[in-house]
Amino acid sequence: MGYWPSYTQIHPASRAAYLDWLSTGRKDPKTNIGYVFIYFYGLERRALADARDSASARNDVPAIITEVKRLLSIYGENGSFHAYAGKFLDALRVTQTTVPLYRTSPQIDSCSWEVPLTLKIALGQMARDDIPVSSEWALAWAENDPSMPRRMPVQRCPDEFRELFRIRYSEKFGDGFKLKPNKTRIQAAYRPASSSFGGQVDIPMPDLPDITRLTGPSSKINDLVNSCTDELEGYSRYLGRNPDGRNSIEATSYLPQPLLKKHAGKDFQRLINWLNGQVTSDAPVSAPFSSIVQQIPSINRDGFGKKEATAIANLLGKMSIGIEPDPRFGCFVPKPEQDVVLFRIGDSAPNSPSAEYSAATVVLHLASAVAGADGSVDSSEERHLEEHLEAWLHLTSDEKTRLRAHNQWLLSSYPGMSGVKKRIELLNNDQRVSLGRFLVGVAQADGYIDPTEMKMLTKIYAMLGLDTQSLYSHAHAAAVEPVTIQAADLVRPQGYAIPSPPAKPTEGISLDMSSIEAKLAETVAVSAILNNIFTEEEPASSSVPVSEPANSDVSIAGLDPESSAFMRMLASKLIWARDELEKLAADHNLMLDGTLDSINDAAFDHFGGPFFDGDDPIEIDPEIVGRLGSAGLDEI
Repeated sequence: MGYWPSYTQIHPASRAAYLDWLSTGRKDPKTNIGYVFIYFYGLERRALADARDSASARNDVPAIITEVKRLLSIYGENGSFHAYAGKFLDALRVTQTTVPLYRTSPQIDSCSWEVPLTLKIALGQMARDDIPVSSEWALAWAENDPSMPRRMPVQRCPDEFRELFRIRYSEKFGDGFKLKPNKTRIQAAYRPASSSFGGQVDIPMPDLPDITRLTGPSSKINDLVNSCTDELEGYSRYLGRNPDGRNSIEATSYLPQPLLKKHAGKDFQRLINWLNGQVTSDAPVSAPFSSIVQQIPSINRDGFGKKEATAIANLLGKMSIGIEPDPRFGCFVPKPEQDVVLFRIGDSAPNSPSAEYSAATVVLHLASAVAGADGSVDSSEERHLEEHLEAWLHLTSDEKTRLRAHNQWLLSSYPGMSGVKKRIELLNNDQRVSLGRFLVGVAQADGYIDPTEMKMLTKIYAMLGLDTQSLYSHAHAAAVEPVTIQAADLVRPQGYAIPSPPAKPTEGISLDMSSIEAKLAETVAVSAILNNIFTEEEPASSSVPVSEPANSDVSIAGLDPESSAFMRMLASKLIWARDELEKLAADHNLMLDGTLDSINDAAFDHFGGPFFDGDDPIEIDPEIVGRLGSAGLDEI
């Protein structure tokens, strides 16, 4: 049969098959979709044409709605039928509703590039009656307005998205925001599937404003959709890599906080109970990291590395528990055989470090390395330095809590000098001088460098290869830095200038903002230097070596030679920081984002999935890496 089948024109055998389908209940899922459409044409005519003049036909409309819903449940996978049937139901519901639609639950089956009619009418009625948009109707707006974003988390985890949207909408708007009527009125027409109508059929409409023509209200929904999908991005990526891992504790670690109670599994609840037994007060406590790992049976114990430790830190953060060391906040990755420090954090605590916090932690690392060079760490020196860092670097309350926990870990699990001297050798002289000046500034924060601080600084300067004389020069410069007491008045042309009366002092302390900005800029610069020193090597288990082909110009997955070579370099390890890749791309004269997009597109075409996921860090798919390593270039 053709695309527009007609009972009078189809072959006799087709008519027989159609009559057989009708007589057996119109439910065979394997039947030709053309028979469903022929039947559907009759339903359209009964509801849209006959009902105009026939009370009997109008009485049939509720039964027709029920029948079309039944057909959709059987044949809805056919895109064409789904679209026509959805729009048909949308039009019929408008004619059948005797109360405002906003008092009912949204029932929208259409899937098209148009805003459903029932949604338009419900919004118009809310604007007319000065009723706030409920979370249910806001969600219907988000899911059925084609102008709204349709990112992967919405498609991959729709139930979680809907639940999170309702929660965030209520948090932001309470009972909902109200709509102001506009001048544009709703107009509606239905284009029947049956050609016998000769074109579209106008649907009688009440006089209501078309709110969907306004950009302001829809932008509020749009922004909330983007915010919710951002929160679900990590969870969605995990499910993309692990389709059967929805109930795993790793998947739970990526869930937004409000979804934990409903979607977390038994492993998660067991871990909560164990943690509450360990952290019984606001004071940080030490615990064997192996005990935490044992509470998470699904965690990968073979080749445990940064990826697994980060997942655990994410998970604990959802329970308002912080952990140190935390790979998200620094360079150290907790080892299963080590002790870690657990502490309470607030619901709004950050999950990544500020430049000031990074500088504080790496200064503590360096101080620990120097103080422990003789095999012992002076805790009083460490705590004294910690207090200076908190005050001088203007850390937030959450950062101060974490810094104290990190300091406790340093004191109890001294990480050692391994690799520090070797990395310092990579710094040029200017960087070493900048680092030395910065540490002197920390010690000078209270206006005085005491003997224990000078002793510590002397050791650090020696490690940096700077002489003691430069330490004294830097300390003297920090101590005698000129301070403006009062700006002089303009010199008058005659006689002696008499200063004007001082202005009435304001409450609080007057800050020199230019000096503060300069110090903060110095903090960021030194933080970058220190992070280069203290970045640990990736665990061997997190790298999957890929043998370099003899001919690096051979294309992989249809990519150009430059992108192919870059893909091989990416395959050398499974987790990359974005700044690493930006430097790597710059060294090879490549635009990072464009090259990554090309690689992922090629991976989808040739391997059926993305080569990498995430933005920072960027995680490489080990399965595709294995196929790159084992397959011959001709196969690729």
